[in-house]
Amino acid sequence: MTSPIWMKVRQELGHSPIVEGCIGGETPLYVERYLYQAIERTVSGLDVIGLVTQFGGGRVREGERDHWRSISLPTQSQLMPAGLPTHWHYAGTVDFAVFYLLGGSSSAMQSLNVLCASRATSMPFSDALVGSAALQLVNELQKGRLADQGFMERLAGIMVEQTLRVLTTPGVHGINPRHAHFSRLQGVLNYIHEHLAEDLSADTLAARAEVSRAHFRRIFEDAMGMPPHRYVLSVRLEQARKLLSMSSMPIARIAQESGFSSQSHLTACFRAAHAVTPAKYRTAVAAGAER
Repeated sequence: MTSPIWMKVRQELGHSPIVEGCIGGETPLYVERYLYQAIERTVSGLDVIGLVTQFGGGRVREGERDHWRSISLPTQSQLMPAGLPTHWHYAGTVDFAVFYLLGGSSSAMQSLNVLCASRATSMPFSDALVGSAALQLVNELQKGRLADQGFMERLAGIMVEQTLRVLTTPGVHGINPRHAHFSRLQGVLNYIHEHLAEDLSADTLAARAEVSRAHFRRIFEDAMGMPPHRYVLSVRLEQARKLLSMSSMPIARIAQESGFSSQSHLTACFRAAHAVTPAKYRTAVAAGAER
């Protein structure tokens, strides 16, 4: 009988987890939490997608010396495509969890499969919601038989969906609500989300904010971390992904509903963002749902 992938990882790391367990639901996961001192280890490619989240401790580097692919600090995460070998350098004591994504029927999981298939490298990111959800999941698992399975299943779904959003939609984590201009921009942001198929040029949005075009571009980028056109594009792409995975609407209609000038415009923007066409994305999501 073939050993589970996590048993091979334990052997390669030379350590056993301090907490482990399985979470079911639409996004089934196997979870391990590790805590140990500095080591240098190579882990061969996983058979499934892995999400590694660091909770605390020293700096973690992934890659070869002088050619680091990523440098992680506490609260950072990495999504690891299946089949990707990794080499880890841990400085000091580290506390992290590995989430083995075991498939599932959720649209977010199917979209992550497509994303990982289009990128042959690790994807580091930092997100407060993903980090907090990961920590809450391992803390709940630590309760053993008293752990609330239903709660963990719902939380796992949120963690996976937020991971997808962070890696594919820049606008979801760039807002600073404490910024002085945010109250002025809030109405503009609501308007963007409610009128994706309409004109969302900088002139139109500046008029709604009741400021000049140049001033609007400055305060928007200052508060959101990106220019208005990039934010609008990210929201339109998110809407297109939802319609591709959750409806049978023709792609030309999806382009229109999401605010793209044509199907070819949607295809070009979608391929640039996700390295796959809308049609192939829909096919991959549907195939994953059938599996």
